[in-house]
Amino acid sequence: MTEPVGELAVKSPEFRRWWADHNVRERSHGSKRYHHPLVGDLTVGYESVSLPGDPDQTLCIYTAEAGSQSETALRLLAAWTGPQTTLVQPAAGGSDA
Repeated sequence: MTEPVGELAVKSPEFRRWWADHNVRERSHGSKRYHHPLVGDLTVGYESVSLPGDPDQTLCIYTAEAGSQSETALRLLAAWTGPQTTLVQPAAGGSDA
């Protein structure tokens, strides 16, 4: 990344000003938008958590709002890719015990 930044800084006074003024902040929470080719647009909330035992790793937790189109889309994707389950129903006239 150093090479393209250096080249832009040499060739563009505007870039030099922007780069000098950049204010990079770590974002630990917010929302992200994605587009999935099968289910369309998704919006999820995220929370990033630093792990006390290993500061070089971060756990990212993504959630979809309950009842939202994104939740429905994620459930659909999970059904397509998750393990297949078989529902067991009691025999007619039988008991559940």
